[in-house]
Order: sequence, then structure tokens, then C-alpha cells
Amino acid sequence: MLDAVATRRSPAPTSPLGLSIAPMVLSSAVTDTLRNLIFAGELQPGERLIEAQLAERFGTSRGPIRDAFADLTNVGLLTSVERRGTFVVRLTPDDIDELYTLRSALEGLAVERAAPQIGPDDIDRLSVQLDRLDQAQRIGDTVAVGEADMAFHRTVVSLARHRRLLEGWERLGDQTRLLMQELSVVEPWIQAGDHRVILDALRRGDGVAARTALTDHLAGARRSMIARFS
Repeated sequence: MLDAVATRRSPAPTSPLGLSIAPMVLSSAVTDTLRNLIFAGELQPGERLIEAQLAERFGTSRGPIRDAFADLTNVGLLTSVERRGTFVVRLTPDDIDELYTLRSALEGLAVERAAPQIGPDDIDRLSVQLDRLDQAQRIGDTVAVGEADMAFHRTVVSLARHRRLLEGWERLGDQTRLLMQELSVVEPWIQAGDHRVILDALRRGDGVAARTALTDHLAGARRSMIARFS
């Protein structure tokens, strides 16, 4: 009871992004803030994260920082090295190959399942997301490109109405965003025109064509990203 009263009376700290962190959701808020800092490039791949420094920066104890480290390790954004500490993951060409071949398998299944049951409202939502991707591409905003690209792909996967498939994809989504940030990706293969071939096939209800367009798109992304490491 005393702990509960103390929690209610504690002032809500503020994150470096201006996020007011309510005590009852502190761990979740710290996790989201760290994720955003990684995607924005403020925490770089390979960078060591120190609990005490982050606790001071966020105005909280080390407990929520530790919880956030565990959450972000589970989704593949952080890695813990014994006797060395916790680091932002640095992905390798082998990681890219695994990530994109697995995404291709999952998203290919999802888009083929989604095509026969997709409705006009779903098509409109996907079209709006591609408009946002187009705009982000034009201004060269890599963070917005990543957000718009992953929003489109997540929507496609969610339209399959396959809970376990979506859960498996979510982990890959965070790692893809990390990779796009690390490589500062604003590449031709990610442009909305590539995605509109997928959207056109979905609009026709053609699952086979949608799967072909999507897997071709991801194969191009895989080749482009691996080439950036050469």
C-alpha cells in the first residue's frame, strides 16, 4: 500500500523527446522512447547503453531501464554481451539475408490470404499509406520513409487475419526499421511505385500476382541492402 501511494504521488518524469511518462506505465514509456531514439539514429548501431546514464536522463530509477532493455532485446533491437553490457544491435549481411527471406515467406503468405477478402476501405487505407511514402521519398526523410513503408507492410500482413503470422512479423518489423536507419535508406526499390504494383493486384483480388509483386519487391530490397555493406 505504501508503495502504491508513493507511486501515485511521484511526479511524472519527462523523456528527452518531451514525453511525459506516467508512473504506472513507466517501463512501457521508456521502451517506446528508446525505440524511437534508435529509429531516429540518436542511439547508433553498436553503441553501448548504460543503465545509470539513461536513468538520469529520463529521471527514473534503473528498474524501468532494465525492463526496457529486456523488451528491446526480445524484439532484436538490443543485444546483451556478458561482462561488457547492452548494445544497440548492428546487423550484418547474413542478418539481412535471414530477415528478408523470412519476411518474404511471411508476407507472401499474408498477401495471398488477404487478396480474396480485401475490401474498398482496406484499399483506401493502403493507398493513403503509399501517398505518405511518396511524400517522404520526395523530401528525403528517412525516418518518415521507414514509418510509411512499415505501416504499409504491416497493414498487408494484418489483412490476412492470421494472428500468429502477424505476431511473427512484428519482431522482424523492428529489425527492418533499424536496418533502414543504419543504412539511411532512401532507395529506388522502396519507392511507392513498387508498392503500387502490390496494391493493384490486391485491388483485383489476385493473390498470386500480389504475392509475386511483393516477393520481387523484398528480393530487390534484400539485394540493395546487402550491396550497401560491400
